[in-house]
Amino acid sequence: MNNAAIWFSTVLLMGGLTTTTSSIVGAKPAAPELISQHSVDAISVTPSIYSSIKPFKKNNSTNKIVWKGGNITLTATTVKLDGKPTFEQNVIHSMVVTQGSQKHTIETSGLEDNWLDITSVVASHSNTWLAIHAKRSAGKTLMLLNLQTGEVTELNDRLKKAGKKNIETIADYNWAPNEDQIAFSYGDPSKSSIAIYNVQKESFIYLPRATNYISTNLILWQKNGKILDYISEYPSDQMILYRYSIESNKVKPVKKISRNEFAEWFKLDKYPIQ
Repeated sequence: MNNAAIWFSTVLLMGGLTTTTSSIVGAKPAAPELISQHSVDAISVTPSIYSSIKPFKKNNSTNKIVWKGGNITLTATTVKLDGKPTFEQNVIHSMVVTQGSQKHTIETSGLEDNWLDITSVVASHSNTWLAIHAKRSAGKTLMLLNLQTGEVTELNDRLKKAGKKNIETIADYNWAPNEDQIAFSYGDPSKSSIAIYNVQKESFIYLPRATNYISTNLILWQKNGKILDYISEYPSDQMILYRYSIESNKVKPVKKISRNEFAEWFKLDKYPIQ
């Protein structure tokens, strides 16, 4: 189960998450109570304005994790480690990605933190890059593979090299519809930030923080490629839809999202509810 599904299930079953918020970074916080009641009651899910996402299908077998979408197949080989806790015994040793006649092998056995599972796989709209979202012993990693050259970029490491701290996990992501750039949320259990990475320019855009997001588990691009919508939690157990404009570099809160509404929004992402 992916991170957003776990988060949503936890909210439903336990009535919310209890987390201590961190200090504000960037823009002055926008108080959720300032969102008008009209916007709260407005229709929230409008699939027609969002860029379509082509989810891959996952199949597990003995020592194999296979993700397939179109003519792209990722096959991860797992091995069992002795002397490890149960949840860390089966780890990914290597991955092979094929696209037509192209074949790329990625070794993961030498990484500092073991990869335990592949939680999602999504190709860019140009079919040039593949995003591989992996569960590690602690947190999640987002790796980008150039399907033409075999070049690999691990965004967690790139963020650290760019001077960002406390990069424990990358929770969610989605490719832009009009060029090879990817939006994603990153941070630790008490603080979520959002960035856009342009793979051609190898550069980041860091979105201004409208408030102290605790977590961000849903990111959607509008079809024009200029607007990014995302749902973040702030304060605890309060979900709000935010809208970011690339042209103005500004974020604004749009509406509060109820638990039932979030379930409908979640269907637009790469993880269809089973």
